[in-house]
Amino acid sequence: METTPPFDLKELKRDWIADVSGYSFSKRVQRRIETIRGSGVAAHTRGVLIAEEDPVKFAAAFFAAVHLRMPVILANRRWGRIEWAEAAALVNPAVIFGSTPLGTEKCAGSVPRVAPSTILIPTGGSSGGVKFCVHRWEHLVASCEGLAHFIGPGPIHSCCVLPLFHVSGLMQLVRSFYTGGRIAFPSFDDLRAGRFPDFPSNTTCLSLVATQLQRLLCLKRTIRPLMTARAIFLGGGPAPLSVLEQARELKIPLFLSYGMTETAAMVAALTPDEFLAGQTNAGRPLWHASIEIVGPDGSPCLQGESGRIRIKSRALFKGYHGQRMRNAGDSYLTEDEGCFDRYGRLHVIGRSDRLIISGGEKIDPREVESAILETGAVEQALVLGWPDPEWGQRLVAFYVEGAVRTDPGKWDQELRSDLAHYKLPKLMIPVKRLPMTVHGKVDRRLIQSLIEGALEAPRA
Repeated sequence: METTPPFDLKELKRDWIADVSGYSFSKRVQRRIETIRGSGVAAHTRGVLIAEEDPVKFAAAFFAAVHLRMPVILANRRWGRIEWAEAAALVNPAVIFGSTPLGTEKCAGSVPRVAPSTILIPTGGSSGGVKFCVHRWEHLVASCEGLAHFIGPGPIHSCCVLPLFHVSGLMQLVRSFYTGGRIAFPSFDDLRAGRFPDFPSNTTCLSLVATQLQRLLCLKRTIRPLMTARAIFLGGGPAPLSVLEQARELKIPLFLSYGMTETAAMVAALTPDEFLAGQTNAGRPLWHASIEIVGPDGSPCLQGESGRIRIKSRALFKGYHGQRMRNAGDSYLTEDEGCFDRYGRLHVIGRSDRLIISGGEKIDPREVESAILETGAVEQALVLGWPDPEWGQRLVAFYVEGAVRTDPGKWDQELRSDLAHYKLPKLMIPVKRLPMTVHGKVDRRLIQSLIEGALEAPRA
C-alpha cells in the first residue's frame, strides 16, 4: 500500500485561496486529517466521500484525504433519489464530509471495494446513470502539466464557478495549487454583476460552459473582465456559432477544448489566435496526450476521414469503479466521432450514442424516460435533445398519458425529487402517440412541429 504523501502539507499554508488565509486553510485540512484517521482502517478500503457544497470545505476535505493516500469519492450533494441509489450500489464510504442520504455504517451488501490512493470522480458516462471514473493524484498532475505546457509558464490563477465534484471544477483547484497560483470561488451571479477576482491583470483563467459564456457576453459590465483574462476555457459540448462569433468580435481569449472526466479534463485545445482567425475546432492534442481517429475495425483513419476518437494520455482514467480496471498504457475509445484536418487540428463531429449534453451536463434520455414512466401517470415517454441557442441542447419529453389522467404538475414534483435538476425536461409535450415513424425511428419533422407548437402555445 502506497503511504508516501503526494505533497507536503506546508504547501497548503501559503495564501492561495481567495478570502481564506493559508494558515486557516491548513488548520482546516489538519482537522479533517484527524477525522479520517479516527475512522481507523475502514477508510483505506471504503474511502472518504466528499459532498460539500461550500468550495473551501470541499477543498479542505479533498486535500486531507489525498494527502493521506485514502480513496476519495466525489459526489453531488444535489443528486436526486435515483442518483443516490445508484451511488449506494457502488460505494460504502467510511467517512463522509457533507450532507448525503448515505451513512458510514458498513454495508451488508456486495459493494465494490475502493482501491487505495484512488480518486473517484462521478460522470454520466456514455451509458448514463452515476458512474465513477477511477483516477489517481498523478493523473491530475499530468493533466495540469499538459495544460501548463500549452498556455505557457507561470502560475495558473483560477476563477472557479463550476462545481468541484465535476472534473471541470476539480481541475481548476488542482491547477492553481500545483502551479503555485491562486483560486477564487465567486458565484456565477457575482460574475454577472461584474465582481471578478482581484487577480493581476491578464492572469485570470476561467472555465465556462457555452450557456455561461453566452450569459456573460450579454452584459456590458462583464465584457472587459472577459477581454482582459489570460484564458477562458470553453468545454461541455458545442457552443452556438452566434456565441462564438460574438466572442471573436470582442477578441475574447477563448480556448476551445475537448476532454472529459475519463481524461481528467482537456486533452486537446485550440489557441486563441487560431480561434480569432476563424477556427472553431477542438485544436491539437496537448503535450500529455495523443489522439487518433479509428474506423469500425479499429484501424487508423486517413486525414480528413471521420471515425471514433481514441485517446492515450498520462492522465487517462484506470476504469470505472466496480468494473474491470484498465492496464497502464491502454487507450480509450470514446463514443465521439471526429476527424483531423491537414494542420493536425481535431474536429469533433458528434456522438455515436444517444447521450444528450445540455448546459455542459451529460444526460441519458433513457434514465429520464424511465423516471417519467415510474410516476404511473404516463404510458409512454420519449426524451430527446433539441438544438437550443442557450443550452446547446434543450431536454424535451413527449408523453402519452395513462388511462387515469393526472395533473402533470403533481408528477412533476415526483420527478424533481428523483432526478438532478439538469435532467428535468425543459419542455413536456403531451401527445396521443409518440412522434415515431412506422419504422420505429424518431420523426424529426413531426417533432419540430410539436415543439414549435408548444413554444407558441403560451403566447396565444
